[in-house]
Amino acid sequence: MRAQRSDAMSGWSAVRVVAGREIAVKLRDKGFIGSTLFMLLLVVAATVIPVLLSQQTPSLRVAVQGPAAAQAVELAAALGVQAQESDAEVPPALALLGAGGLPAADLTSVEVEPGGDIERLVLDGDVAAAVVGDDLEALRVLGAQGVPGEVDVLVRAAATQLQIAQAAQDGALTDEQVLALTSPAPPTVELLDARPTGSVPPELLVIVFAFLFYLSVLTFGMSIAQSVVEEKQSRVVELLVAALPVRWLLAGKVLGNTVMAVGQIVVILGAGLVGAMVGGQGEVLRQVLGASGWFVLFFVLGFVMLACLWAVAGSLSSRVEDLQSTTVVMQVLVIVPFFAAIFAIDPGPTQRVLSFIPFTAPLLMPARVVLGNAAPWEPVVAALVVLVTAVLFVLLGARLYEGSVLHTTSRLKALQAWKGATR
Repeated sequence: MRAQRSDAMSGWSAVRVVAGREIAVKLRDKGFIGSTLFMLLLVVAATVIPVLLSQQTPSLRVAVQGPAAAQAVELAAALGVQAQESDAEVPPALALLGAGGLPAADLTSVEVEPGGDIERLVLDGDVAAAVVGDDLEALRVLGAQGVPGEVDVLVRAAATQLQIAQAAQDGALTDEQVLALTSPAPPTVELLDARPTGSVPPELLVIVFAFLFYLSVLTFGMSIAQSVVEEKQSRVVELLVAALPVRWLLAGKVLGNTVMAVGQIVVILGAGLVGAMVGGQGEVLRQVLGASGWFVLFFVLGFVMLACLWAVAGSLSSRVEDLQSTTVVMQVLVIVPFFAAIFAIDPGPTQRVLSFIPFTAPLLMPARVVLGNAAPWEPVVAALVVLVTAVLFVLLGARLYEGSVLHTTSRLKALQAWKGATR
């Protein structure tokens, strides 16, 4: 029993040494450092640029239908102009209700005749929003996937001020008029093409996560394959195999590269979260935090599932020049699922089926969680499917790696590597 425990400990120590060597090599690799800095730059730009753009005064077209709607938008436009002045004050009627500062905006009204298809203007994007109503107490603000915050706040403020002014002018106030003065009815907001809420479109998060997975698996996978074939060319692998079992060597390579890949992803996601926090984008922070857990889990499972096969692709080569041909299958297994995930970004039967297939599940199941169309049990089942597949691929990869890593004279086929493995 003691001897078995000692062997297990020495095995784990050997795996850690190999993994540490892989990590050290990666940390000195200029390509890895450059790609990490490049992705960090993209993340910083994606969080800083929207903040800079948000500091500019937006120019928005608003369709109006009805006399009360036209009156409210006209006043909303005036309030938006007033808010552009640094020392602008809140109108007395709004200050009475404790309203805060109003957003700066240039609103332009577009009148629509009664009976005109004002909803089509909104859906086609000809206007940012529309305000409809003949009565100040029954105004409707129409938006497609959302109503710009400036339009929403300014129209609400204008409707409030107009209702207060109208009630005050009536003189002899009834109970209803007093209620209108103290608690005016705000316009109701209707979304004609509602989507999941959030300051960042969920589809954009899906594309970002898919791109990170694609780039990391492809980059680190090629790095694993190149490392294996370089060790074969330099005969270093013979010294390594003489010192420790082949499977421990493979386990150390996979572990080391998995740690670096996950570390890179965590750093990039962390930079995005810090940028969102510094930029005051709290909704972005909540969206990314809510989606990143499942993404990291599926990333780890998907990476481990393919890492051993990347090592096999390298071991089948006898020189670096052969990598292009031995890794073509692995490149297809990465590129095809990536484009499948992009084309299946819209919810539907295709997306649901692909989210349970091992090669596309790491991309599409987190996407379904972000889009909100996955039942609570579905990510768990998909994760188990990927885990089982990963275990099978690890066993397959270990067998092929063992049968090919010491073959240095010519390029091998997978069947030859399988036959050459020690049973």
